[in-house]
Amino acid sequence: MRDFVPVRSFFVVFMSEAEFIDEVRDALERLTANASRELLVKQPHWGDAILCDGLLYAAQVLKSDAPIEAAQRWFEPKLAAGPRTNGWFWFWAAEALPALDRYLQTKDPRYLEYARAIVSFMENSAARTPDGAFVPHPPALEVWIDVCYFTAPALALLGRISGKATMLERAADQMILHRDHLIDPKSGLFWHVAYIDRNSHSPCLWARGNSWFSIAAPQVIAEIEAAGLSQPLAAKVKRIREALALQLNKGASLQDDSGLWHTVIDRDDSYLESSSAAGFALALGRALRSRLPGLDAARARDAYSRALAAICSKIDSHGAFNGVSQQTPPGDLAFYNSIEIGTAPYATGVCMMALSEAIET
Repeated sequence: MRDFVPVRSFFVVFMSEAEFIDEVRDALERLTANASRELLVKQPHWGDAILCDGLLYAAQVLKSDAPIEAAQRWFEPKLAAGPRTNGWFWFWAAEALPALDRYLQTKDPRYLEYARAIVSFMENSAARTPDGAFVPHPPALEVWIDVCYFTAPALALLGRISGKATMLERAADQMILHRDHLIDPKSGLFWHVAYIDRNSHSPCLWARGNSWFSIAAPQVIAEIEAAGLSQPLAAKVKRIREALALQLNKGASLQDDSGLWHTVIDRDDSYLESSSAAGFALALGRALRSRLPGLDAARARDAYSRALAAICSKIDSHGAFNGVSQQTPPGDLAFYNSIEIGTAPYATGVCMMALSEAIET
């Protein structure tokens, strides 16, 4: 599993640092206990891989074997059968990251080979735009902001593990390509989908989609640094950092007083949503910890503490993380507002990651 780098957390008014950490730990324990059970009994979902990875983060912080046992039990039939590498990669590409994290924990080569098979498909067989960005739903020639998280961090981590500098560079390239296709130059935020053939994009700035970019970017940068490639890839790292700082500065300015974000991030007539807050909390913590150049640190610290408090408040007594918009294709404002709210494995996974990294401070 990737090491966590300590960072000082910033806390809500009227609560001491120790009290806040206790609140975060209690919320994480409830969330993790419920997720460990649910992963093994619920209907399969493409977000289960993110849930599994979140359990691995939580296990390290909570010093608990139960989340690891759940992850192992979830993986066993998959390791026996081998990964799926056909059809739309949307449904299985995210499995590479928890497989690599399990490999780092166990050194079991089955996890490494599982991840390699997925990444090999992405590298050699996945559909792409003419400039090389991954296309999730061929034959539609589209670039989706979510896909940068499902692909680039695993490419980067496998590149570091394998000692392949070119793979790490290709991970950076994916982040830059997604930035170039999807950025709104007025705000620094990202559109949900770019339609390459029409040279256009979907009409809304989707909060959770933006958070996927903000999570993926520091992961890719961290792997490049860990591999000792900061200088050879300096120009590309600089572009990713600039995009991330611009995005987080604007995103922090749009945070609701509740600590959440609206599902269409710049529209306060769209509902408030929890998974984007978990994603931005994870990203803001990483940005503060790494002293991201260009970040408005004071505003980021405030946004980070309020986001952590907000997501803790969305974890109920049973350990369910509520207020999550369900699977969300692109549409207009009315469409985003029509998406049901509930719980979802991808959101629970990211929430566990965010709370785990907050405790490791």
